[in-house]
Amino acid sequence: MEVYQGVAITDGLNRKNHFMLLSTILKAYRDAWDRPIPMNIGHDRTKPIGYTKLTGVYMEPGKAYVTNESAIMETSEEHEILRKMIELNDHHQFCEEHKDEIDSLVEKLKGTITDSFRVAPVGQAVAIKDNGIVRRLFPEWTETFKDGLTDIKELKPIYSTTTDGKKGVLIPGVYLKDGYLLFAHQFFRRTLSILNSTNEEFFVSFEKLREIPNLNVKVALDMDMVGLPGTEHPELEYQYIRGPHFNEDLKSIPDGVTCHENEHYDNLFSNIVGTQFYWHKQDGTRTFECEELCDKENVSFDGGDTMLWGCRYVHSMLNPGSGLPTHLDGAIRLYDEEQILERLDKKTDISKCGKNSEYVKLWRIDNEFSILLWKELISNFYRENPLIGEYFGGVDEKYEQIKKESVQRNSVAEKTNKFIPVEINKGDGLRLFFRYSSKILIAENYDVRIVNKNELICSGKKKVKILEADSITFFKLLMRKGIKLRMPFSAMIEFGDTVTNFPTICCRDFKTIYTVLEAILDLCNAWDMKGDNRLLSVGIMLNEENNAVQLSFAGHVSDFVTVLKPSLSDRTDSFDDFLENVYIANNRFGDAGDRPDKFTLIHGDVVCFNRYVVPPKYISGTRWEGKTEIAELSIPEEEASYLKENKVICAPIKWVKNSKCTKCGADYFSCGCIKFIDEDVSENHIEYEQIGMTWTNRSAYYPEGELSFINSSEK
Repeated sequence: MEVYQGVAITDGLNRKNHFMLLSTILKAYRDAWDRPIPMNIGHDRTKPIGYTKLTGVYMEPGKAYVTNESAIMETSEEHEILRKMIELNDHHQFCEEHKDEIDSLVEKLKGTITDSFRVAPVGQAVAIKDNGIVRRLFPEWTETFKDGLTDIKELKPIYSTTTDGKKGVLIPGVYLKDGYLLFAHQFFRRTLSILNSTNEEFFVSFEKLREIPNLNVKVALDMDMVGLPGTEHPELEYQYIRGPHFNEDLKSIPDGVTCHENEHYDNLFSNIVGTQFYWHKQDGTRTFECEELCDKENVSFDGGDTMLWGCRYVHSMLNPGSGLPTHLDGAIRLYDEEQILERLDKKTDISKCGKNSEYVKLWRIDNEFSILLWKELISNFYRENPLIGEYFGGVDEKYEQIKKESVQRNSVAEKTNKFIPVEINKGDGLRLFFRYSSKILIAENYDVRIVNKNELICSGKKKVKILEADSITFFKLLMRKGIKLRMPFSAMIEFGDTVTNFPTICCRDFKTIYTVLEAILDLCNAWDMKGDNRLLSVGIMLNEENNAVQLSFAGHVSDFVTVLKPSLSDRTDSFDDFLENVYIANNRFGDAGDRPDKFTLIHGDVVCFNRYVVPPKYISGTRWEGKTEIAELSIPEEEASYLKENKVICAPIKWVKNSKCTKCGADYFSCGCIKFIDEDVSENHIEYEQIGMTWTNRSAYYPEGELSFINSSEK
């Protein structure tokens, strides 16, 4: 299988004009972090391709992202695993999570429901499917239906309720009728499947018709589905659908048939082969017909024994006097294999072949209304079919703005430094990564446990777990503050630069979290006061009742001071509140614009700073000048020029085996002195092994990026 990193949702105002708070996306992540979610092409559940897992919430100044990892299935064995995964997910989502509500609905329907009912796999409400149940519930009312349609005045639309009790968004195609939820016809759903969501864009437009006087508006219902009131909620899909703003001059369109082929057709993302438009006179009245052609069976009867091709169709008539639409209806035309081949292979157009099909009417409007709304309804009925807007010469202003913003982002995108993985400077703000994980066991006699990244290096044939050497200073400061911890047994590595990756500290309680943060602030403040141009990454964890929460930080030490000071002065007992305070403080740096790219910083379960090791082929040797060891490089002239221009040099990677405190003379690992914090304290590495070199523009030895030792030659 192929595995990719991506973004599920972000906070702020999205392209559907919904505003997402940090608390909202944290809840979305919290509700699904520990389970795989089936992934489909274009939100179409009839086209599963893999699964995704939410990996965390990444925060930069100005924006938060729920990140995910997606796996695309390739082999037949993997697709079988996916099929079983979908079955388990659907049973959990639609049955197990709503067992009490389902039981309540079944009890309420006693005497009407049959033994062959099943739970409806819909995301808008708890509902059951049972053949003909709406007719059995409302026999007198359904007898009044003509062409399977009912007046929308007989149905009460349902809206969500905001947290402050106000009217929220429309729950599309869901209606309240005499104590039950009823649903718009299944054919209003994507690819006409019960598995998919209802056409939200169409029903938002359709509801506007209630406000127009003297308009007769009718809609088809799913006669086999009933839901439980109180369980309804929006089914949000954050996929932007292009919706054009049309030119309103219908009179300039000549009679005849126009066929628009789908140049983006690939049978994977879209089954739409083309769309045909037909203007003509019918009984002296100017008439418009439009039909989309698909090449995949999407409607089944007789338990799946009969498969048909369902194609969306619109019919409209204009008032000869005013030129306004006086009738508009939408339907699905159903074709068998012979009929659809007649349309597709022989190119038989809509003017000659339209009547040779079954016909399921979905909605109807009679009496005059505006051309603007007429075009909006047609466009939204054909959701995800850009050929409608193409035909009418529409321009989607929002889509054009999206393209413009994309060009602007690309024009200001920073060129990556091929020797430095990530570049962050003072004033860029911190990068945060929040995630859930399983609880971490902390030994009874300790307050914290040091959770080291699974970072291994090789010494000969032996793999060694490592910690960056300055982590010892961090641990000693924690112990000075009263935290009981066990020093880790790991190889201590110094990279010779001013980039430091501390491990994650898992804490027993929230009070300890704040003590750890105080230690981080003290170190960052000390570095900042000395003007140290240092980058730091570090993480904290807290064991909660059923799992652990983890937050890692990465950024310039000066920005740590700016963010942590207010967060520590305004303390809270809630990790979520603390996280929000940190996010607010960090947002004062302005909009980061996804620079650097988030996935250059996220490594496994934390954000941290990676390094590029100097390839051994570039190191021709070393020499000593007094007590300084100088590396001699032999590299291509072009790369040498690049290094000089960007002030990138080499820093040694040392395996520190023994070091002494310069103040007390004792082993620095165990003495009570703390460098950076205490005066006149430093660390002298008296025994070490140089195991390589790393590229850096933050050398601890040559902070200005001196390059006199580079010897370039053509390779």
